[in-house]
Amino acid sequence: MKAWVITNYGGPEVLEPMEIERPQPEGGKVLIEVHYAALNPYDYKLRNGVAKMMTGNKFPKVLGGDFAGKVVAVNGEESNFVPGQIVYGFANVFMKEQGCLAEYTSISPKYVRPLPPEITEIDACAVTSAGLTALSGISRCGKLSGKTVLVNGATGGVGHLATKFMIAKDADVAAVCSTANIEIARSMGVSRVIDYRKEAVLKPGEMYDVIFDAAAKLTFSQTKANLNTPGIYCSTEESIKAFFASMLSMFGKTKKMCLSSFRGTAEDFDEMENLMISEGVKPIISQTFSFSDVDKAFQMLEAGGVNGKIVIQVKDTN
Repeated sequence: MKAWVITNYGGPEVLEPMEIERPQPEGGKVLIEVHYAALNPYDYKLRNGVAKMMTGNKFPKVLGGDFAGKVVAVNGEESNFVPGQIVYGFANVFMKEQGCLAEYTSISPKYVRPLPPEITEIDACAVTSAGLTALSGISRCGKLSGKTVLVNGATGGVGHLATKFMIAKDADVAAVCSTANIEIARSMGVSRVIDYRKEAVLKPGEMYDVIFDAAAKLTFSQTKANLNTPGIYCSTEESIKAFFASMLSMFGKTKKMCLSSFRGTAEDFDEMENLMISEGVKPIISQTFSFSDVDKAFQMLEAGGVNGKIVIQVKDTN
């Protein structure tokens, strides 16, 4: 089968197309024909080797966590899936599962979901990692109805979905983005847009119940003066420093910090699907690339400033 692989850890030069053997659904796994795959920042970070203690040194290695496609075969009589079923979900590339930048992938059913008929394959693929990451943080922020929220990085992958989810939960959301993305932010229904290139993100006297830092550019100490009492600062930062800062904040009485990271429980998937179906939340897809242009998609993602998500069409299903 055709796949995009890395032959070592490194920069863009280690990513290349290659013919590799089609996997088999062994050990209870599900074999999936991939129709769409979505890129996330962790894809190029994994390519660079930041998590090689987890991902190992066996090459060639296929990246790409988010997918939508069709079940080809299952292993095990107790499987909840059947051949021909349309599904979406996440391949756990962090734990050495084969990624989805390939015509087929064989993965654990843990993060595989039947595609609801109300949701398209491309939208389901685009929301998976970013949407579940956003929801894990939102769930730690308490009830949002009537609350004032600031989303930093409001037009990015996680940020735009966090913005849409919180508006759907009746929060009053102010969005932080660049000049080029102001109209995109406004189109999501935010109450106010802050252009970080022209004004300060945090101004004296501007108070929020929740500050959701999807860009991971702020710190808890920076946001305290702009948090109401009680108030929560939620960050997507993945570092030991951020982890300990969030733990220490739990000893505080009024203002706390929490982290927003991928979780993917059945309840998270249920809530995400409900927000898409009942509240009409749809991902922003910045660009869809053909399977032959995966390298160009990586270049666009790494350049930064992407609105919403980048999707790869692996197979033409028309």
